[in-house]
Amino acid sequence: MIETLNDILVHYPEISGVHPACLAVPEISDDDREKLEQDIASKGLLEDILLTASGELLDGRNRLMACYRANVEPRFTKTSSDPWDVAFSRNIARRHLSTKQLAVFGLAWVEHEKQEAKKRQSELNGKTLLVEMFPQADTGKSRDKVGERVGTSGRSIDKIAAVAEHAPDKLKDDSTLEEAYKEAQKVKKQKAALPIENPLPPSENLVPIITAKGKESLIPMPKKVVFNQTNDSVDWASWTWNPVTGCEHGCKFCYAREIAHSERMADYYPNKFEPTYHGYRLAAPRNTSKPESSDPRDGRVFVCSMADLFGKWVPDAWIESVFDACLKSPHWEYLFLTKWPARYSRMPLIENAWYGASVIQQSDVKRVEADMQKIASGKVIRWISLEPMLEPIRFDDIGWCDLVVIGSQTSTNQPDGRVEEFAPEFDWVFDVVAQCKQAGVPYYLKENLGLSRPGMKLPKGLPRGYAK
Repeated sequence: MIETLNDILVHYPEISGVHPACLAVPEISDDDREKLEQDIASKGLLEDILLTASGELLDGRNRLMACYRANVEPRFTKTSSDPWDVAFSRNIARRHLSTKQLAVFGLAWVEHEKQEAKKRQSELNGKTLLVEMFPQADTGKSRDKVGERVGTSGRSIDKIAAVAEHAPDKLKDDSTLEEAYKEAQKVKKQKAALPIENPLPPSENLVPIITAKGKESLIPMPKKVVFNQTNDSVDWASWTWNPVTGCEHGCKFCYAREIAHSERMADYYPNKFEPTYHGYRLAAPRNTSKPESSDPRDGRVFVCSMADLFGKWVPDAWIESVFDACLKSPHWEYLFLTKWPARYSRMPLIENAWYGASVIQQSDVKRVEADMQKIASGKVIRWISLEPMLEPIRFDDIGWCDLVVIGSQTSTNQPDGRVEEFAPEFDWVFDVVAQCKQAGVPYYLKENLGLSRPGMKLPKGLPRGYAK
């Protein structure tokens, strides 16, 4: 019988357990393990086995097992150094590991950091931290930092996380990271195609929808699933399409939240503004007839006007299904808009699409510019929406942008009360237009800046030297 590590730990009371960093180190080959056991049997243990300050096994699991099998008494040394740095320095940095092996170690490190962060939060007795409010943003920084430390990238760690979830048998085989990731994506799509467990009873006139948290509801089934024609609030496209609805950004002025909470839409929004997937609406691109028109807006579709399709809470499978429907109906121009453009660069591009980002205040600029410039230029249209424009906006570099849309904030009746309209100052708009002209970027001024409410706040200055 071949003993496992857990089998032999009971023989060494000095060891209180095994640190995750030790387990994250890739195992050596059977040939190398046999050579190690022969060496220790003939020469004894040359290097102490390393434990953490609390007694957890950190480095030397193969030497420990070889000692046990050769009946050699092991020696132990404790260290107070960071366990992950020690495991990396003693093992990862010394071995010629593949990108996949590096990513596996990096993923274990990131998961450990997440668990430690949760422990620290629980010890704060309910105090609110930024990491509690935006845990995924913090995870992203940790992922990138760890990826750089172990000699790979945050993106590689993301891919191996998908492998661990959907194709764990590929973690230790001979496949490359890309091969394992493709298999994971294949399995994921297969899972997404499976029927929902315990689905609601089918009905001739009702269709199921499901929230990101897994709550299923039935809503009235339309006679025909097609795009909706837009109103004046979306005047750069003639159609809207909402296979996903709902949002968690919490913008107080959101017109979509008003609609989702309105009584007249209660039958179609039983979950109000909770992120929800309407799978039946994926048929709309092929069911809608594209009009023969000289107006280019008639061929444009604003995707998810009632949601942020790229919000952190949206499952990848939802986005992939929407993209798949777009690719199957390439005769439309698809317009996307998000507050989180970082997610764009992690997904394949749809070449007949507009990729947009919202900028409503100066603090958005640096982040949006950095994320949008990661999208390959020339393949898609990259645009910015300043609607509503809440304060003066100064871009650091707007030359990459293909279009800037500027608009006002219309009034809405929100669940917690009315939010009044807000119009930007004329000078704010004029300054952005000047920036666009200087960089050669087209700009689009929406009707609600002038011809409809609320309109721009026009300057009404007095002559220099004029006294009231």
